Amino acid sequence: MSSKLAFRNVKRSLKDYVIYIVTVVMAFSLIFAFNFVSFSSDILELSDMMTNLKYAIIFVSCIIVFVIAWLINYTMKFMFSKRSKEFGTYMLLGIEKKDINRMFLIENMVLGFFSFFFSFFFGIVLGNIISAIVMQLFEMPYQINLSITLAPVLLSTLYFILIYLFTLFRSSRRMKKMKIHDLLYLEKKNEEKIWKRKKNRNILFIIFVILGILGLYFCDYAFVISNDPRMLSYLGISILLLIISLYGITFTLGDFILAFINKRKKIKYKNDNLFVVKNFEAKSRTIGFTLGTLSLLITLTLVCMNMSFIMKDAFENNIEQQAPYDILVEGMYSDVEESWTGKQDNRKKAWEYIDYIHENYEIDDELYYQILTQHNHQVAKYIKDIGNNGLYDYDTYLKVSDYNKLLEMLGAEPIELSDDEYFVTGDKTVQKYLDEIAQEKADIIINGKRLSLKSTTMENFRLGWSTGNSFLIVVPDSIAKNMQVVTELYVFDTKEETTEKDNSKLEQLGYYEFKDGDAYFAYFPVTVRGYYESSNRTAMTIFSFSLLYVSIIFITVVGTILSIQTLSDSTKNKYQYQLLKKLGVEDRGIYKTIRKQVTCNFLFPAIYPIIISVVTSYSINRLFYAVTSASMNYFTSIIITILIFAIIYGIYYIATYMTFKNNIEE
Repeated sequence: MSSKLAFRNVKRSLKDYVIYIVTVVMAFSLIFAFNFVSFSSDILELSDMMTNLKYAIIFVSCIIVFVIAWLINYTMKFMFSKRSKEFGTYMLLGIEKKDINRMFLIENMVLGFFSFFFSFFFGIVLGNIISAIVMQLFEMPYQINLSITLAPVLLSTLYFILIYLFTLFRSSRRMKKMKIHDLLYLEKKNEEKIWKRKKNRNILFIIFVILGILGLYFCDYAFVISNDPRMLSYLGISILLLIISLYGITFTLGDFILAFINKRKKIKYKNDNLFVVKNFEAKSRTIGFTLGTLSLLITLTLVCMNMSFIMKDAFENNIEQQAPYDILVEGMYSDVEESWTGKQDNRKKAWEYIDYIHENYEIDDELYYQILTQHNHQVAKYIKDIGNNGLYDYDTYLKVSDYNKLLEMLGAEPIELSDDEYFVTGDKTVQKYLDEIAQEKADIIINGKRLSLKSTTMENFRLGWSTGNSFLIVVPDSIAKNMQVVTELYVFDTKEETTEKDNSKLEQLGYYEFKDGDAYFAYFPVTVRGYYESSNRTAMTIFSFSLLYVSIIFITVVGTILSIQTLSDSTKNKYQYQLLKKLGVEDRGIYKTIRKQVTCNFLFPAIYPIIISVVTSYSINRLFYAVTSASMNYFTSIIITILIFAIIYGIYYIATYMTFKNNIEE
């Protein structure tokens, strides 16, 4: 009997479960898709480090399993509450509690298996899309693969079983505790207000705002002292304060806003505001903890998505900065640093690499050049904390002919310098100091000749030009005579793209050793672009896709729960909306009221997380500023993040509004 009732109820309640089914299908589709990618032989063969993607996805999936379990448990709890009168009636008719419980569990198992089965089909499509994106990042061709391997299927099935065992167990325990009276009045039961006195509520709201401000301050300070061991402590305190603030403000902000509106009768009684306010008041007071959790998930969504864009840009920029050419060989030759020993041996070893490259590669273009100095500080004096901005604490120079050749190999336009001019180029870490130099138009003296500043720029600068220094002074070739050599470099552009294997071949020539003081070091002086591309793109794929994976799952969870909660209002408020129609309110006015109600429900848990994400993105930018491209800034990344969030969130909003409207019209 319970089985028949269960299948009948599945058909009858399918409409109420549509958003739930869609979200479960999306969630498990994403889980299967990322498992599909992490076990794909095409992806794993891209680089030696790509096997780490598998472990990263498994780790992230373990976190996501808890979130989806909470979603499904919440939905089952909500549906249980919605049908509590029905279950109470069954008990009044003499049906045993265990049979009612079995019926409800069968319903959810049927819907769960239905959703899980369809998730495989969507998962294969998503998996191929993600695989194609990853292959595109590595500039490799990709063929659509519709076959399903056993490993991702088993892993996804394991997650599904664990989630449903947990949720069915929770549902069973919930049912066992219920009595007939509890079931009949469960739908009307609300969360109890934690703070019932208005005075306490308003004071606590201000306290939680202050805690939030402190949390944001500690977050920013943690990234300011990113090299300090105390960073993790400050970051931990920041996270704790922000979580407390999120829940606290969610519990108290609703009442705070309502108190503000209730005192302003012109606002309260204008048009349909009273109706919307009363509905919002009931919502904010009955699901405070749920809204707090949703706010936390939205915060994590925005922060993770923002981080994914920043890290993607950082890894891509690192390739261009550290390995701008196919192969770079550093000579380790220095007339300046007396601590280096075995200079000629080091230089000889470097030329062994260069000879090997000439013999084994087709060279498209090449350049031998030197980084020079006079051991002065005419420009370096402007660069504060110069030890943190490069290898050397003195001015380093580059001939304009070499600089223009380096630009030409990058496809950039050359510059022109007269005999009495100099030019400064640097990276983002010294931007403000370059601006100061440009503002002062500082002259420098080299070999007794005064040079005036032509301009400064960050455009086209590469750290690989000077093996890690953050700025270079470009001077006329005639001025550079008789300068001391800091280091010599040889760059090659090969006809074929270099790979990880090229790096391994060059490593087989051996490392050379040198002595610095009493210590001996082994050094590999060759930078192979293919190796940098492979390692950085692998890391970018692992971090960026993992963070994006978490973000999308969290958005779907938040959207689903808000939709379910809002659509439950459509049933409860149906009589009120019908009454408004009888009072003469036109359909256009009804739809406007519905939009206001749905907007309040969706906007309330998102406002504070957006504020947190904007501020924290500024703080996170401090940590990644030096390694991101010149075009990347925190404002750009957070705007992109909010837009993507708004699009996905907006889809849930529109779907909820349309369903709400249809429910009222029926």
